[in-house]
This record gives sequence, C-alpha cells and structure tokens, in this order.
Amino acid sequence: MPSRRDLLSMSVLAACPWLARAQAAAGRGRPAFEAKAMPELLKALNLPAPQPSAELSLQAPDLHEDGSVVPLAFACRAPGVQRLLLCIDRNPFLLSAIFEPGEGTEPAFATRVKMQETSEVRVLAVLRDGRVLSTSKEVRITLGGCVGAADSVPERLGQPTLIRLQPNGEGVVVRALLKHQMESGQRKDEEGRVVPAWYIEEVAVRLNDRPVLSAQWGTSISKNPFLQFTVKGAKPGDRVAIGWTDNRGNRRSDEATLAAAPA
Repeated sequence: MPSRRDLLSMSVLAACPWLARAQAAAGRGRPAFEAKAMPELLKALNLPAPQPSAELSLQAPDLHEDGSVVPLAFACRAPGVQRLLLCIDRNPFLLSAIFEPGEGTEPAFATRVKMQETSEVRVLAVLRDGRVLSTSKEVRITLGGCVGAADSVPERLGQPTLIRLQPNGEGVVVRALLKHQMESGQRKDEEGRVVPAWYIEEVAVRLNDRPVLSAQWGTSISKNPFLQFTVKGAKPGDRVAIGWTDNRGNRRSDEATLAAAPA
C-alpha cells in the first residue's frame, strides 16, 4: 500500500505534470555534483576549459562572518547563454548549482550558499557556440557553514514557498524563499552522528504554461533557499509557479499572480 508521502507526491505530480517533466529532464548531470575539482566537473559535463571573461559578473562579499548564508549575485552579458554554473573551490563538493534560463529569462541570478571556509567562488557560463566563460572572486569566511557540530533539526515540510513578484519594465522580478532544511550531509548532531543529506535537487519555474527556468542544486545552497531572477514578457494577471523536488522524493509547487503596477 502506498505511504502517505507517496500519495502526496503523486497528487502533486498529477496537479503539476510540468514538474514531473522538468524533474525527468533535469536528472541529467547529477554526477557533476560529486566532483571535487574543476577537471572532474568539466569531464562530467563534457565541457571545454573555461576562458576568463569580462562578460561575466559576480557580486560577493569580500569578508563574510557566517559561512552558512553567503549572498551571491551573478550574471552573463554574452549572447546565447545555455547554463550558468556556480562553484565553490574549497567546499566538500565543487558544484553548488546549475541554472538553465528559458525563453525570456535573463541569465542573471541571486542566491545564498554555504561555504566551509575562505574560498574562491567561480561562475561558469556555457554558451550555445560551445565556449565556456568564467569569472571568480575570493570570499573570506570567519565561521564556516558546511561542517561542525550543531543541534539536530526536526524534519518538517509543508511550508509554502514565498513568492514576490515585482513589475520591472517589460517583465517581472521574481523573488522566492523556498522552505527547506537543505542539510549538506556534512554536519554532526549532538551525539556525533552525521546528519544525513537532505536538500532540494531540482527547481522548475513556469510563467503561465511556459517554462522559464530549470535549476539543479547541490548540498551547498543555504537553508530556506533564496532565489531571484527576472523574466521578460510578463503582464498583470500572469501566474508564476515554482516547483521543487528533493533528494528524498518530496515535491512541492506554489504560485503567485502578477498584480498591476501602482499608478
């Protein structure tokens, strides 16, 4: 007999078949999240060596006290961006996230990550012509956020994703806070036992019935993930839906409607 969790997952997929399709499509490339160094990552994704480029930008703090929640913003001005990869050199695993912007979505994102220690943060842009561009910045961390003893956290799900939509010229700025523990599998509880990894793996976003973003995340995205991006072509009354699935098979989908801009 199916468990309550299985029945809930099936009901979410029935209501949101697009999330199931996005999950299946995004399943490619997960071995890349096991890479510990750049040569492994490039081999896993079959990519050429990156070329440093001024067309990529990365905003990150020079010094940040709390490594468990480090704000980052990155963008690429080059045409034909297929994917943006976010990497942290000295984390247990190199790759933090892959973002694949759909039609109308600007290749510019903001999020928050966990950093184990002071490290170079890198952004790679994979272009349609086969080139890979790169930029990087060192972020100094006072207190690491990936490992170390910590109080155990009760497992809980069911809280809705908070979605804020702000009209912006010909589009909309989407800001979302996804409620999830995002356990990295690197922490230990009070008794010294490793807290198992539990994190969102796939994210899919739609504007009405049109997919506008798919993303794959690793274990170093911060607890209660923050995500910001801009989609062109949105108008009042349009709906933005954000769905996710985690490494335990839990799924959720929430949506918001774009209101008219104040007069």
